[in-house]
Amino acid sequence: MGHSKASAAVRAAIQAISIMALVFGFASAQARELTAAEKLSDLNQMVSRLKSGYGPLHYKQKNMGIDIDAVAATYTQRVQATKSNSEFYYEIIRFIAEFKDGHFSANVPSTHRAYLSFTVDLVEGKVLIDKVDRARLSEDLFPYVKGDEILEFNGRPVLDEVNDIAVFIPNGYSGSVKRIATMSLTNRRGARLPVPSQPAVTVKIRRGTSNVIDTVSLNWTYEGQPLDEFLTTPKFLSRKPIGLIARDYDQLSMDKEMAMLNVPNIENDFRCSGGTRTEIPKDATVIIMKPFVAYYYPTAKGHVGYLRIPSYMAPNPVTGEQEFELRFQQYEYAVRALEANTVGLVIDQQHNCGGSVDCLHQMTSLFVTQPFKPVQFELLSNKEEYLTFSKYVDSNMDYTIGYENFLKVLMTIKTSYEKGDFMTPKLALGGEETIPANSTHYTKPIVMMIDEMSGSGGDAFPALMQGIGRAKLIGERTMGLGGHVVEQPALFYSQIQARITKSLFYRPDGVAIENNGAQPDIAYLPTRDDFMYGYRDQQQFVTTELLKLVNAPKQQLTQH
Repeated sequence: MGHSKASAAVRAAIQAISIMALVFGFASAQARELTAAEKLSDLNQMVSRLKSGYGPLHYKQKNMGIDIDAVAATYTQRVQATKSNSEFYYEIIRFIAEFKDGHFSANVPSTHRAYLSFTVDLVEGKVLIDKVDRARLSEDLFPYVKGDEILEFNGRPVLDEVNDIAVFIPNGYSGSVKRIATMSLTNRRGARLPVPSQPAVTVKIRRGTSNVIDTVSLNWTYEGQPLDEFLTTPKFLSRKPIGLIARDYDQLSMDKEMAMLNVPNIENDFRCSGGTRTEIPKDATVIIMKPFVAYYYPTAKGHVGYLRIPSYMAPNPVTGEQEFELRFQQYEYAVRALEANTVGLVIDQQHNCGGSVDCLHQMTSLFVTQPFKPVQFELLSNKEEYLTFSKYVDSNMDYTIGYENFLKVLMTIKTSYEKGDFMTPKLALGGEETIPANSTHYTKPIVMMIDEMSGSGGDAFPALMQGIGRAKLIGERTMGLGGHVVEQPALFYSQIQARITKSLFYRPDGVAIENNGAQPDIAYLPTRDDFMYGYRDQQQFVTTELLKLVNAPKQQLTQH
């Protein structure tokens, strides 16, 4: 009886697989290959948009030797050589990456994804396991833990695989590209990267820092809607039903505030989050834990404060709606407590996702005692920008400062456009001459932790604080994402959707943020011990550097 039931179950499974094969075979037969003319049309659309509306276009050629006509000629040949839609889609992604601009990015219209149920990070040049999903990878199957080192991937040195991923990553700083590519090693999103077509992968792993090295074979888990060319991927590995549902499509569209990072959904406990990866001292006094962390802790010279700034956006954790006013009031509350109880402050701006220019100006006003010059932009001097700023002017009431400021920006765009200039002179995005200090502000010494995973506003805020003399920067240089971005209509045939950088903005020293970022005053790269043990060594290092500024001569702390 049991045997008959088992046989019936097997027959049913075989029948289901056969039906599925017929369905997918039909879909494959109906899939239409884009023609060579259609592929070139999409490439030419992108080139045309760049020539007419890419803010850093001339900057890239002058400072980096990136000539759009030469790049377009190369990719015309590459596109003509593609033998499938998939090859073509990722040639467009590679074309975009050639401009070394983390704000200039695109998504292939697919929810397809493959992952290995563990995440990795790049630490001291080595690929280390970060987190393991034990619900999917049991210790019997995968007896590896945080800190174990990936040595090889599919029989190749793991950094060779990382370098292959890196060609699809649009970013102007090689350190950021390598870190993002490493994080993508075990999590491949078809919207940004080719999804592996082979279901299995071999991984060579060193246990900790020992000489014990194992080789394991794992299966990729697939999710989402495959591209046409991937319809033969084994669907029994999929965790979700295959299908393009509206919610998935909305999520892949641009990732909104986090789009500039181009990384999979990992490090959720720190990246773009108000949480902290730094171990909170046991004797610390906590001011606030959510939506961001602030506390102070004792040292030989007095209490030192810690303040986490994860972005210059303010999403409600439940609804996702922006609540800038509430968030700023919460930061005012924290800064008042820090001013009253500390001799110096550590601002943690690592893995910062950027956001609103107005928001980062507001944040800066909490740490100064005098008015300061806002971030300076060069805007495209074309009809599109003129019409955009016309709307900003119209949205303000007559006889208001806002109206007057935006009108000044509009007239600057108009004058530059009429002269035939590609970009305007430098000016504030909102037209302001200065930003006033907030009535609540911090007056003691500040050091700020920065890294290669901070970009856009995450470049601008530390550069501004450094430039006006209010903070020493510690860590690694930031991404260098130097302008505001606008989402473009999808390309006609592939429906690839891009975001294009529309401006350049500048550090207070006059150097463009694009490809330069904010540079640290004091270099520090997290170590394996930091990664393993709550970044305690990093905390000690920044605390020591901060205390050197306590009671330092006043000229080290004055704004300029």
